This record gives sequence, structure tokens and C-alpha cells, in this order.
Amino acid sequence: MKKFLICIILLIFPFHSISEEIAIVDLEFLLNSSTKGQKLAKKYQNLNKKNLDFFKDKEKKLSEKENKIVSKKKILSEQDFKKEASIFQEEVKKYNLKKKEKIKEVKVQREKDYQELLKKINSVLVDYSAKNKISTVIDKKYIIISKSTNDITKDILNILNK
Repeated sequence: MKKFLICIILLIFPFHSISEEIAIVDLEFLLNSSTKGQKLAKKYQNLNKKNLDFFKDKEKKLSEKENKIVSKKKILSEQDFKKEASIFQEEVKKYNLKKKEKIKEVKVQREKDYQELLKKINSVLVDYSAKNKISTVIDKKYIIISKSTNDITKDILNILNK
């Protein structure tokens, strides 16, 4: 009885028609290779370099200032030295807070920009799926093996870049 039921199910729902309704897309490839994705990557690479240069310059100045304060230790009275050291520590704390805020701000903006790109990719996928009668689209990283004809990444990339 079970074999008979399985045979009927296989005749009613052939496997090839199921596999044709499934498409595979490489989202990471789309994020990195699309025109907008490349622009975003370059934008944040330049921004990170600019921030890193700024932070290095500021840290160098703070280091020089610290060396000056340490060199004055023998010249200044203990109270004056403690006062200057305290002021310097406050300056370092303020710098560290500003650095943290700047890094967080860039991270939030980067995530927002990539979320917008993912929304755009999603809308393209929805339109493409509707036009080509695709019922399921799966990210390539979750697939072990599949026909290369099921991969629609290049088609989606072409649509995104238009």
C-alpha cells in the first residue's frame, strides 16, 4: 500500500517540475559585485582609512603631550603634576568616547546602507520570480548541490546594475 501511494505521489508531482520552481542566488556575490555594492564598499573603505588616519594623528599628539607631561614631573611640584596628569586623563577619556561614537556612527550608517541594498535586491528577486514563475529562491550558501541552471545570480546582477 505504501509503495502504491508513493508511486501515485511521484506521478502527480514529478520532481523535475518542483526543481524548476526553485532558484538559487548568491547574495554575498550580489552585495560585493553589484555597482551599488562596490560603491558602498569603496565609500566605507575610504571612510575607514580617513578615520584611521585621523585617529592615528590624534593619538600621536596625545602621546607627545603625555611625554611632555612626564618630562615635567621633576620640574613641577607634585600637586601641579597631578593636576596636569588629571587634565590629560580627561582629554584621553574624551578622545576615547569620541572615537567610540565615530566608529559606532559609521557602523550604523554602513548597516543602514547595506540594508537598503538588500531591500533593492529583494524587490528585484520578487519581480524576477513573478515573471519567471519561480516559487522559491534560496541563498547559495545554504545549498549543497544543485544544477547550475537553477542559479539566477548573473541575471539578478544584470538587472541590479541597470
